Amino acid sequence: MWAYVKQPDGSTEEREFPAGVYIEIGDILEDGAVVIDVPYSDDCDDDIDARVLYDD
Repeated sequence: MWAYVKQPDGSTEEREFPAGVYIEIGDILEDGAVVIDVPYSDDCDDDIDARVLYDD
């Protein structure tokens, strides 16, 4: 998973996270960086688990 983060010094960077890590915009990382964008691809990725709610 890729995300754009803003460092405490104001600089921004694109950072890769390992599979299974779930982050959202606004999350504060261990190094103090803040997630500012989480781009998603247009095509379906086989690694993504679909979360579906079923109503009986």
